Amino acid sequence: MDVFTGSVRLETGRLVLRPFGLDDAPALIEVIRAGEDFLPPNFPDALEAEPLAWFLREGVHKVQRFGLGIHLAVTDRDTGGLIGTIGLFKVDWAQLTCEVGYGMRSSARGRGYATEALTLVSDWALRSCGLFRIELRALTTNHASIRVAEKAGYVREGVARGAERDADGVNQDMVVFSRIASDLRQGGPAC
Repeated sequence: MDVFTGSVRLETGRLVLRPFGLDDAPALIEVIRAGEDFLPPNFPDALEAEPLAWFLREGVHKVQRFGLGIHLAVTDRDTGGLIGTIGLFKVDWAQLTCEVGYGMRSSARGRGYATEALTLVSDWALRSCGLFRIELRALTTNHASIRVAEKAGYVREGVARGAERDADGVNQDMVVFSRIASDLRQGGPAC
């Protein structure tokens, strides 16, 4: 599928969700230096200029080019500052399904940005991109992420026991949520 081709820009009154670019290097360097923990696992964690530039120019966009997902920067509409990230991954076009993941900078947490970004990207994917189901998984101990999922209209399906292995090699339980196309309200952003 080629629905993720081109430049994706989704907006609300407070946020802009857009592809990462070289202009995001200073913010990403600041995040890495501060040891913030909201970046997806495939993002760089070392302060090396060439790999970081390659990642922002090419690497972060690979899943999008292959139609397998998309990584978007969550930015403040007024300042352009990086607030967080959100992405669709494990896209299965045969089943019209994917997973969603997000993370917000510690300074942006508790302000509703995650719920706003999750609602926006989910509505876009289900309404305009042809996907039928989006799955969201959160550690059973991640109460903030569970609240975000619920506020964004995700339905709790149950607990996937031992579904994610942590850094210490221990399998952790995950709460599984979903939104499907028939859950949508009228209106929303175009793909």
